[in-house]
Amino acid sequence: MRGNALTFDVEDWHQLVGSRLTRTPWPCSAHAVAQTRGILETLEQAKVTATFFILGHIVSAYPALVREIHAAGHEIASHGWSHRLVYTQTPHEFAAETRQSKIALEDTIGAAVRGYRAAEFSITRASWWALTTLAELGFEYDSSIFPVNQSRYGIADAPLVPHRVETPAGSITEVPMTALDWGGRRWAVGGGGYFRLMPYALTRAALRAVNDAGRPAVIYFHPYEFSSAPLRLPLPAWQQYVAGGRYTLLHNFNRAATRRRFAQLLRDFRFHPVSELLQHGPANQEVL
Repeated sequence: MRGNALTFDVEDWHQLVGSRLTRTPWPCSAHAVAQTRGILETLEQAKVTATFFILGHIVSAYPALVREIHAAGHEIASHGWSHRLVYTQTPHEFAAETRQSKIALEDTIGAAVRGYRAAEFSITRASWWALTTLAELGFEYDSSIFPVNQSRYGIADAPLVPHRVETPAGSITEVPMTALDWGGRRWAVGGGGYFRLMPYALTRAALRAVNDAGRPAVIYFHPYEFSSAPLRLPLPAWQQYVAGGRYTLLHNFNRAATRRRFAQLLRDFRFHPVSELLQHGPANQEVL
């Protein structure tokens, strides 16, 4: 495989943080539209195409944005419907909302949707059954598993390379997020908060090490990480900082560097959509 996969999880910051606080789905706002369009402009200037994993709430509220992404030559994939973590759903609930998302996306762009990514990488050992559901629904690949040990997500001993997973409903290709073995442990690199919090020189060295090992990197971002305005929840001030203060501080920290670093990333590495990356060579056979 040559190059790396560039991906975006299209959701509103309110949906991520608000749902953690209230444990109920939050609606999306127009902020996600403006932030995503800014990303599209940057990618057009760099002549780079990517995969956009789009939340069902986004396609329902802003179908024109989804068609705009598709028309620009990017791959459209599913990010589920409501941003509920997979392991908090029953198999029936997961199947119903994932099917709803896939149908809505395909009806909007008039093309098949091949890929899926779970909210917050929430396909873990506890929700391994979800891969069977994805195969049943006709997805060709999943990109939900982070091969690291984290409190909210991760399968620490998962393969580091794209691989085939056999399920009772047939096989599906797993495209894991990027991690690097170093110093006796695995480190997550190259996306989201890891991209923002780590010095860029360290991120670049880690991604080069991944490529030198013959592996493609899978890089992910969210539109809100490119916001030019501070991220704030639409809550009273006391609730904003008492209930959501930790998330507000974490997600705003060093965010101003994201655009500059991202532009450098596009100059330093080659990127493709996930589906195009997989066409460059077969995934390793792996039965888990």
